[in-house]
Amino acid sequence: MAASLTRLIRTLPLPLFGSTQTAVSFTVAKSKTLPRFIGWALPASVGALWFIWPAVDDQWKIEMGLKSDPNKAAAAAVAVAETKEVTLPKEVMVKVENAYKSHEHTVTEEDVLLIKAAKSGDFSYLEEKWEAFNEKAIRPGEDDEEEEDDEEEEDEEEEDEEEGDDDDDE
Repeated sequence: MAASLTRLIRTLPLPLFGSTQTAVSFTVAKSKTLPRFIGWALPASVGALWFIWPAVDDQWKIEMGLKSDPNKAAAAAVAVAETKEVTLPKEVMVKVENAYKSHEHTVTEEDVLLIKAAKSGDFSYLEEKWEAFNEKAIRPGEDDEEEEDDEEEEDEEEEDEEEGDDDDDE
């Protein structure tokens, strides 16, 4: 009876192999070459996990203990926040209560001129102010003078070197 069961299993048809016996002999032959590829086991595992891990459900990760439960962490944070009472000095509480209030603004001459300009639509005062600022910022020729000074210094150094060479020839 055992022999007929074994023969039946060996002759069981399998796709691609024909029978179970052919599939087993193929698998045994290929498994003999596995030790050559053992060095690739870790990189292959890491590569597979790299692609598979994002597809794994977060709930499963939490159940297996591989990820912390955010709901429990939030509940614990709320419980801790409820138990802690913060007491601040009165001076600090007054500052906190008044922090959103703006400080008093004093109107300056420039603010008055800006309000007049906004009401009349004439912003020539601001244009004059901008032109004055622009002139101060540009300072035409400022960089040119520095470059000319640098060039003059280099020319003087070259002349000094040439004079030193002429003295050596005599």
